Amino acid sequence: MVVVSIEYRYLDVIWFDNLIMNYILLWTVSKVYKDETPRWRLWIASCIGAIYVVLLITTNNNILDNTITKIILSICIVLIGYRYTSLARLIRLIGLFYALTFIFGGAAFGIYYFTEDIITIKKGIFYLRNFPAKTIFLSSVMVVILVRGLWSKIRNRRLTTSLIYSIEIRHKGMDFILKGLLDTGNSLYDPITQSPVIIVEYSKIQKALPMEIRDIFICNREQDIDYIAKTISEPQFSTIFRLIPYYAVGKPGGFLVGFKPSKVLIFLDGSWHGTDDAIVALSAKELSKDGQYHALIHPEMVFSLIAT
Repeated sequence: MVVVSIEYRYLDVIWFDNLIMNYILLWTVSKVYKDETPRWRLWIASCIGAIYVVLLITTNNNILDNTITKIILSICIVLIGYRYTSLARLIRLIGLFYALTFIFGGAAFGIYYFTEDIITIKKGIFYLRNFPAKTIFLSSVMVVILVRGLWSKIRNRRLTTSLIYSIEIRHKGMDFILKGLLDTGNSLYDPITQSPVIIVEYSKIQKALPMEIRDIFICNREQDIDYIAKTISEPQFSTIFRLIPYYAVGKPGGFLVGFKPSKVLIFLDGSWHGTDDAIVALSAKELSKDGQYHALIHPEMVFSLIAT
């Protein structure tokens, strides 16, 4: 709860200022957490917080100024403002509420400091002299935009990280361990054996490939179907290498050079699980812009290994 007191010397204005600030804070928490709580609950919780501020200013009650009281009040505000179905959800909401409170409070203090307005801090309250209400509103909007943008990036990164697995590809006596993303959009199968396909960056596994296959990528002939077909039709390659057709929405389809490795293992639930029923397709391009992973795992592989 961000507590702000502007020296207008009117309690109703102080109450209203804090009502709006509290609502903006609680609304931001609901948006960041994707909680579709009714607006009236947010307004009631905001009102309680604003009343507390007025009582804190107008009375000398040490109980109201107690840290435990403030913690209990903040928990009550969260309980009133949001629906919760489990203790874990409640703890996450409280944690997010405190985190955003610190961000709002820090931003407010910084803005007020650089504007060189008179600031007095007493009982955890910012006392400000002659600070325009529109500046408070604009600073709140800036913080909301910043928090929502950062939270979106953090949430997406956490989601991506939770779908990343360590995989090991064994071929020609070599072992390659790399990170792979469970790609629910990967629906590639080998048209001959119907084995699921893992897409791997060529650069991460090129050492296990014969020179004739490497030349396809060195000479940038990954889409030269005639050249590839002629190369992999050689007797020494025909049982291992094949063309994997793929299709992309809004883009023309194409082919990937694939091969059957000796074994593919995925690290699941604290141990390695292996399968012989997999095809590795080679990608000339990097699969992750930030280098988080270098392979796209077919979901069927993970689900089938979990079931065994």
